[in-house]
Amino acid sequence: MNKFNKFAAAAAAFALAAASASCGAPDAITFGKNTQTALTVDGYEVPAGVFIYNELYAYNSAAYELYGTLGKMPSVDEVKEHQFESMDATDWIQDKATDYCLDFVANEKEFEKIGGELTKDELNEIKEFVSSNSTQAMFADNGVGEESLTKIMTNNYKREAIFKHYYGLGAEKGCTEDELKEYYQDKTTRVKYFAVSFTDDNGEAFDADEKRRLNNMIDGYIKDINAESTNTAKLKKIDECEKEYSEYVEKRTAEAEAKAAEEAGETTTTTTTVTTTSGVTTTTTTDPYANEVTVTKRTTTTVDPNASADVTTTTASEESIAAQKAYNDYNDYIFEKLGLYKAEKYQYDENTVYVIIKADIKERMNSADLWSESNIESLLSERYYDEFEDMMKSITKSYVPEKNSSAYRKFTPFKLDLSSM
Repeated sequence: MNKFNKFAAAAAAFALAAASASCGAPDAITFGKNTQTALTVDGYEVPAGVFIYNELYAYNSAAYELYGTLGKMPSVDEVKEHQFESMDATDWIQDKATDYCLDFVANEKEFEKIGGELTKDELNEIKEFVSSNSTQAMFADNGVGEESLTKIMTNNYKREAIFKHYYGLGAEKGCTEDELKEYYQDKTTRVKYFAVSFTDDNGEAFDADEKRRLNNMIDGYIKDINAESTNTAKLKKIDECEKEYSEYVEKRTAEAEAKAAEEAGETTTTTTTVTTTSGVTTTTTTDPYANEVTVTKRTTTTVDPNASADVTTTTASEESIAAQKAYNDYNDYIFEKLGLYKAEKYQYDENTVYVIIKADIKERMNSADLWSESNIESLLSERYYDEFEDMMKSITKSYVPEKNSSAYRKFTPFKLDLSSM
């Protein structure tokens, strides 16, 4: 739930239009007495500036939909002449803008219903954001002034407050913190690994002797890691093994280059760099989790590896399917087969083997690490946002907008300044 997403989208729309506009900019938007309100929804009068802003946002959606069809950024005229869902562009954009205005009203009314109040910090954030954006031509030249921007931005904060009211920790439709932790732990784990490649830098497979040597090295790494007496020591040991492997690869590459140069009748020079210290002691803080990653459990299969291939299937798509299957198998292995703190050897694909170990995600569930306030908010949004959207849409479905036909005629999207920077 991003408070600034609509502003960013509008900015992108204007950048797009400015790059491809085919006509001069129209005169700056002015409001008459009969066009100050664009529509009325359940008794709430939506200002023209709010409606225009939502038209710009809808125009952006139309332009990017057409981009997907054309494969290039469309000009304003191309958007204007295109039909969206069997509708003229103007009608489609205004219908979308109307829907956004219904959402706007639902936020206003629901916020009032729950007795919501924005904090002083939130109000200051709104003020600062509006102050730094209201002078942009993309807003000012289209009649979206400070008052309208403030309403829009405040409305975004109100929507977030409504979400927290119903779906926050301990809220009516949400969950407890322990339940959210369980949700996160069920779908997330942490691993440390490094890849051992059985091909050279040119993608050529190594000979049998080198493959045997690499397999013996991997087996040795696994044995050394699991021989450590503590989990912390195991996690440290895998880093040492990775370093040892990297040094071996560097040495092998250098020897191969020297041999190739010798066979070509060339000479190579080895340069040794000596580093001296100034006697100044520096202290560095090492991140204990720098070399590990968190992995999210997959919930759907992107491709069906058993599905029959179409005759038009390309090599690239076959490679993509194979790569997706390799990752799916790897993800399943991590969550269903790999135990905690036991290093294993995993064949990722034909030419790559992982030395891998899984660690307990619970050890990082603290406010300074994975269980920060921002991560909690993201998880709540991930878990409940679709349900929240459905709840809010059930409100807007009951609305019957009373459109001001004069405003809709005057502020049609292609009368707006779509060439502003």
